Amino acid sequence: MSPFPAPRHVMPLLAMLLSVLFAGCTLLPEQEPIRLFTLPDPSLSASSEATRELTLRVDTPSAGSPLDGPRLLVMPSPGELQAYAGARWRDDAPLLLRDHLITAFRRDGRLAAVVDDASRARSDTTLASHLEAFHSRYREGVPEVVLGLEVQLLDEASREILASRRLEAVVTSDDASLDAVVAAFGRAADQITRELVDWTLERMDRPSP
Repeated sequence: MSPFPAPRHVMPLLAMLLSVLFAGCTLLPEQEPIRLFTLPDPSLSASSEATRELTLRVDTPSAGSPLDGPRLLVMPSPGELQAYAGARWRDDAPLLLRDHLITAFRRDGRLAAVVDDASRARSDTTLASHLEAFHSRYREGVPEVVLGLEVQLLDEASREILASRRLEAVVTSDDASLDAVVAAFGRAADQITRELVDWTLERMDRPSP
């Protein structure tokens, strides 16, 4: 009689040994949880000026890849974009910025109405834009946020360009932590917004050519 177990007994025994060996262990590392961020609310306060009976439509900024997605981007070296691991914006970056702008215009109060590009309401003027930069970068070991926006103000009836301008904000983060970098994104958006609101109202006050 053979001293070795019959082949039909080998597989069950091997399976039992493997189950004991790997009990309580995982063969694949657990996926890092994703943190979702949004831009802080704009700090713009209400204007003391009278409300104009004008309606502004704010289009979602156009953007090329990867600026058109939800990733938090960092530029470790010129011309190279990477994403922060384990973190995302709550929505695509152009949508976040559009909503930030709309909230600021409404809080300012100098316009009778401010709508987005999904609204069917009639508007007098459209604010169109292109997102050129929305990332952090390191300068002497300290992260700073860069936000660049090319804007155009269009007459809604004729679609003629009334005015155009490029805005840029560069804001240094308090430290290298992700929360501090996100806060710097918020301050950069605030800086752009304050300039854009005043510039837009000034152009809308001018009579159409």
